[in-house]
Amino acid sequence: MKKAFLFSILALSSLFADDVDFVAAAQTKQTSPQTPMSSSNMMMNVNTLTSARPESENGWYLFADVLYWHVDIGSTDWANVTSTNSGTAGASNHSLNYKWDWGFRVGIGANIDHDMWDTNFYYTWLFCDASNKAGKGGSTIVQDEMGIANSSTTVNSGSTKWDIHFSMFDWELGRGQYVSRSLALRPHMGIKGGWINQNIRTKFRSPTEGVYNEKLKNNFWGVGPSAGVNTMWVLGNAGASNEHRFSLFGDVAGALMYGHFDISNRQTNTSLSNVLVTDLPTKGLNRNLAVPMLQGMFGLYWDTSFNQAKNHFAFKAGYELQYWFRQFQQVRVTNSLMTGAVNTRISDDLALQGVTAEFRFDF
Repeated sequence: MKKAFLFSILALSSLFADDVDFVAAAQTKQTSPQTPMSSSNMMMNVNTLTSARPESENGWYLFADVLYWHVDIGSTDWANVTSTNSGTAGASNHSLNYKWDWGFRVGIGANIDHDMWDTNFYYTWLFCDASNKAGKGGSTIVQDEMGIANSSTTVNSGSTKWDIHFSMFDWELGRGQYVSRSLALRPHMGIKGGWINQNIRTKFRSPTEGVYNEKLKNNFWGVGPSAGVNTMWVLGNAGASNEHRFSLFGDVAGALMYGHFDISNRQTNTSLSNVLVTDLPTKGLNRNLAVPMLQGMFGLYWDTSFNQAKNHFAFKAGYELQYWFRQFQQVRVTNSLMTGAVNTRISDDLALQGVTAEFRFDF
């Protein structure tokens, strides 16, 4: 009996001791500071999205674009024509309308081993011009809206030509990744730099005062950071082995470029006997400005892998728009051939838009 009682006391003591140890351990766990996670543990908890970049044997790729673009720019009004025929009233405004012109874009890229990134470098080129004429000799009076011939009321004809030379370099670093089964995103960042040169040559003719000429130059160069995202919406696969893929794509990007505007305005008046009467270059027109730009493109995309997936070919075509803010910087000199000239600063935007077709080869 005594032995049974002793064993019962020892068992209860053991259970009580276990309970005390459990409570103490729980209190210690609650009150003790947490041990920070190591960088290796944190990296193990990162969810990595599947890469969406095309793979090839060497990881290099080339691409070339054919551009068929149209230029739109503000402040292209240059002349106002009034008829001198009796019974004819009103005036006709003249402005420049650009035609569609061809351009190109070429680039090279590489797939990087680090985190499945990719990088590419490309160059875009476009040259376009527009011209216009106004007046019909003695039956019209042409008023210059650029400012050079405002001193004369006998100007009866004129002509103008506007050239734009666009050259731009881009470097990008990005990563294409699937965010769902049929949607891939490629965020990217980089640097944009280059130049946009504009030259305007205007001529007005007077039967009594000779020829008025004006040469305007607006040459811009700049560089700055860029960023954007490319999207691919996979529609489905085709072919015997489902090796052909069809998709929709939509790309948006922007840049903020700090640059220099080299601006000049030179006006001359040559007499009927071809003698230079007046030569008035306007100085102090150059400016340094931060110029923002936005661009976007959307359309259809087709790609395929071949040679046992060692090579890849892609073709896409769509509509592309580039909008450059405050790109045209100029000064209109009113009554410049008279005392008390008034200069008016012009700041307007430039838009490039049209059809872009791209060919890409990964090797």
